[in-house]
Amino acid sequence: MQQLPRVCIIGAGFVQLIVAQFVGSDVRTVGASGGVFGLLLAFALAFPNRTVVLLIPPIPMKAKYFVLLYGLLTLFLGVSGGAPSVAHFAHLGGFAAGYGYLRWRKHKYLGQWKPMETPKSQISK
Repeated sequence: MQQLPRVCIIGAGFVQLIVAQFVGSDVRTVGASGGVFGLLLAFALAFPNRTVVLLIPPIPMKAKYFVLLYGLLTLFLGVSGGAPSVAHFAHLGGFAAGYGYLRWRKHKYLGQWKPMETPKSQISK
């Protein structure tokens, strides 16, 4: 599991380079956000029904829906050109690399993860 962030960052970089060549951009990209996106995906695959809460606005939702919506928003912004100073396709590359790595290593990692129960003391009534 220690390799996941590295794999996601490298995958994000490759996808961003490919997209930049495709659209004719020579802008350099620096960052590790592709690795963060890969870790988000890993969390959603490991704990799909855990509730996460956005900070702004404070909306509770299941991790699987949060990651799906975030990925779709990133895809939309990348295709539409919204927020042009953000490497949206690098984020999607982190998702893709993380998913590929986790599927490749499924027997070692995903099979061992068990969804955690929310302690009854934390459940709101």
